[in-house]
Amino acid sequence: MNNDDLHFEQLVAQFEPMIYHLLHKYHIRDREKDFYQEGVIALWRAKQSYDPTKGEFSTYAYFLIQKAFFTIIRKENKRKEKQQQYMHYVQAESLSYNNELPFDPYLLEAIKQTLSKDQMTWFEGKFFHQQTNKQIARAAGVTESAVKNWGRFAKPKIKRVMKRQQYDQ
Repeated sequence: MNNDDLHFEQLVAQFEPMIYHLLHKYHIRDREKDFYQEGVIALWRAKQSYDPTKGEFSTYAYFLIQKAFFTIIRKENKRKEKQQQYMHYVQAESLSYNNELPFDPYLLEAIKQTLSKDQMTWFEGKFFHQQTNKQIARAAGVTESAVKNWGRFAKPKIKRVMKRQQYDQ
């Protein structure tokens, strides 16, 4: 083990409380020790790129460790968001393919009677015009999250109607 490795191990021991402080501060559960490892890597980067003329090392290390944690959180949130969008898409697709024949007018009337005006706007946009939530929102003059809520509340109602009409396989 060379002198640089020994020096870095001492640095890790010195700044380990800072890493744990940031984990605690941002309520990060780190069962796999991924965040801790990223904190140590950020500390290594801080050691490599530190310029003493720009300020204290501890401030610089704190900033880089914090930035590393935020990057992981942001990437994880983006991954979860994409996964939710995919699941929403898959659920909408499976709902739209339950009936392979052209749309039954009796079923459509039962759905119209069950859904609110906004939910019907979502339904028609999704299934008759193959529009995205963003396109439906733009046409209706509302936010995309409002359209998502219309769909979220409409789906169980549509499933109940389909079950009553015996379209559920």
